[in-house]
Amino acid sequence: MRFLLGSAEEGSFNSDLYEYQTVVGMKNNHSWMLLVGSLVGLCTVFSSVGVSQERAVELYVTDVLTFPSRPVQLEARLIEHRPEGKQGMPQEPVEFVLQGRVLGTAITDTEGWARLEFAPKMRGNLSLRVKWATPVKAEAVEGSGVLLSWERRRPILLIDLAVLVEGELVTEPLPPKMAKRFPDPGLTLGKPSAAAPEELRKLAKFYYNLVYVDRTGKGRIEVIQSWLRKQEFPPGMIRILSSTPTSLPDLLQGLKEEGWENVSGGIGRTADFAEVLVKNRLQTIILPLPGKDERFPRRAIILNDWSRVRRHL
Repeated sequence: MRFLLGSAEEGSFNSDLYEYQTVVGMKNNHSWMLLVGSLVGLCTVFSSVGVSQERAVELYVTDVLTFPSRPVQLEARLIEHRPEGKQGMPQEPVEFVLQGRVLGTAITDTEGWARLEFAPKMRGNLSLRVKWATPVKAEAVEGSGVLLSWERRRPILLIDLAVLVEGELVTEPLPPKMAKRFPDPGLTLGKPSAAAPEELRKLAKFYYNLVYVDRTGKGRIEVIQSWLRKQEFPPGMIRILSSTPTSLPDLLQGLKEEGWENVSGGIGRTADFAEVLVKNRLQTIILPLPGKDERFPRRAIILNDWSRVRRHL
């Protein structure tokens, strides 16, 4: 995902950010400090290069999942940022490029979405780039995503987003005053757990496909995608679940109905996550939050850090 912003002035941005940090600091709360870091990361993906002072354009590319030879809809949304909010840009040509090969061009609809059907022949996590070429070449906007072309026989590992971060996930809304100036991330992920990106990269490279699960129901896929890439986690499918007791069992059932029957296990943080996986006879690795006392199912493997995860999978 790449943003281009020409209408915000550097001075006003810094002023707003300083004021926001001040408000956060007054709360003296670790969760709010994580939220500041996330907002800074989200806002700094804006750049003024190549876009006129009147325009701010975003091209967001959705990661999609399929298996070789099965057609799938590649999707990207072209959005213009205006004072009244985000608006899709209709009737604009968008080019899809997979692994350096141009697949074709689609025209955006009334909501700014461009869609192109494609059936991959290769398997793996394939690099997808999407381009919007304006009449002025210097204003070209690009976005990136992943076409997940998985073999159905390869094991799938569920990864609870909560286990990827130090501390707890932040789901608090922005203060009303700041909500007008900063994009609401929905869910703030903060600093990644030590060794988590490296260990998951090794698991994904040699054996597993990954499904990242947001169990708060408040995350935004584009924000989660951006954070995972920035922290160098391996590609994987993202699923946003409601915070209800049945959401995880429903996900397992839904994956089976979609043809993904080889879910072999998961890595999580909480007792309710462990109970669902153990009940479904799946390998269950738990890295509990330090200082939090929970009772876990007997068959769940409880570890203190990521360095020992691979030996149990």
